[in-house]
Amino acid sequence: MAQYQTIVTGHGRFATGMKGALDLLAGPQDTFTFIDFTEDLSEEALSGKLQAALTDTPTLIFTDLVGGTPYKEAAKLAFNRHDVVVVAGCNLASLLETIFGTYASLPDYANALVAVTQRSAQVLDLSDDATDAPDEDEDGI
Repeated sequence: MAQYQTIVTGHGRFATGMKGALDLLAGPQDTFTFIDFTEDLSEEALSGKLQAALTDTPTLIFTDLVGGTPYKEAAKLAFNRHDVVVVAGCNLASLLETIFGTYASLPDYANALVAVTQRSAQVLDLSDDATDAPDEDEDGI
């Protein structure tokens, strides 16, 4: 189980969508909190929800977009707390792969999320000379 608190936030139903996928693939995560930034929520209200979710545990805030409102509100919190790190633009694969990891520090956890995202993003190559064709006998997730 993760040793850091993780708050997932983003536009629309991004956070609850990630929660649904993680619950399906890895089961419920006790150290994760999911906060949607919906159209009826002000920036101040989102900030309040993020602040209320913070505990004394070192926390990573996972946001959907660099520069978006969830990112900016998370960055404001991180500016005032040395035990909060913000990561943006990562994907489900990064959360899934790092969820059961053990990390030496909160920045190591954040960097692992980014590294997994970089490795997992790809374009399907359907050219005749593609050597990484999917194994037809292999089941998907």
